Amino acid sequence: MLIDTRRVLAVRCPRCGRLELREFFVFELQGTEPTIIRCQCGYSLIDIVRRSRLYRIRIGCIVCETVHELLLDAKGVLHDDAVIIYCPESDVDLGVIGHAHRVEELLAAEGDMLANVVGPGAMDSEFVNIAIMREVLKRLQIWADEGQLYCSCGNYHMELELFPEKVEVVCPQCGGTLVIYAERDEDLSAMEGLREVVLKRGAFTCIDSADFRYRHRI
Repeated sequence: MLIDTRRVLAVRCPRCGRLELREFFVFELQGTEPTIIRCQCGYSLIDIVRRSRLYRIRIGCIVCETVHELLLDAKGVLHDDAVIIYCPESDVDLGVIGHAHRVEELLAAEGDMLANVVGPGAMDSEFVNIAIMREVLKRLQIWADEGQLYCSCGNYHMELELFPEKVEVVCPQCGGTLVIYAERDEDLSAMEGLREVVLKRGAFTCIDSADFRYRHRI
């Protein structure tokens, strides 16, 4: 049986924000020297090297603003339709390696936040509280994966814009915008208990600790 060794890598550049898709053959990763894939802006998106039954990868993280070193099962890369690369701190999707059709499906999926992150300028700034920001993004990812993040206009494909102190969730169809602040523990408390997050059609809404105190009379 012939095995298709062509794969596609999709990864978001932490420097310029561009979503890069690169096709390669698995056998290209067999050398002793790392294979380096760069963004069009020149940033080193990822380097991959084979280590026995594993691939050691170094990938720039759009959340942590650092480079993570991870290990992937070589058999999974060869035989699975797709292997998702996660940030080890926040579980946010950083990239995906797989067959072209499956990568396209994942990027178009309702719950995919990576494909819709905009505003890369925020990645050049320090977050007010990186730990809180990671947790906010993690919860947004969970809501999106479960189909619980959408707009009342009927759209499930949200866009994110990151700022040092907050995240803006935007519906590209109607312009509905939800702001979630990510500075203090109280901002996470404002998200506690939420099982569904619905943007208001064409309107601006906010989840923050002040709103939490008002609603619960704290």
